[in-house]
Amino acid sequence: MNDLATIWLVLAAVVAALVLLRIFRNRPKTGKRGLGVDIDGDLLRACRGDRAMAERLIQHELARKPELSRPSAVLLALSRLRDDKR
Repeated sequence: MNDLATIWLVLAAVVAALVLLRIFRNRPKTGKRGLGVDIDGDLLRACRGDRAMAERLIQHELARKPELSRPSAVLLALSRLRDDKR
């Protein structure tokens, strides 16, 4: 192999490394593999962006059942809101 071929090989390796870094850097950083679920975002969208309303719904669910975790309360609030809209 001559010097020109070596330079092209090194250049191709550097470009490939940069492309791979760019691809893997933009992946979502979730603790689990697969797609993440944004239940807070879903509730906020169901409330048409009204954060106060979403928070009131969550607090209502927590007041009804204090042993609930926040994600569980968000899911119940979202479920209740969707049932009410039917």
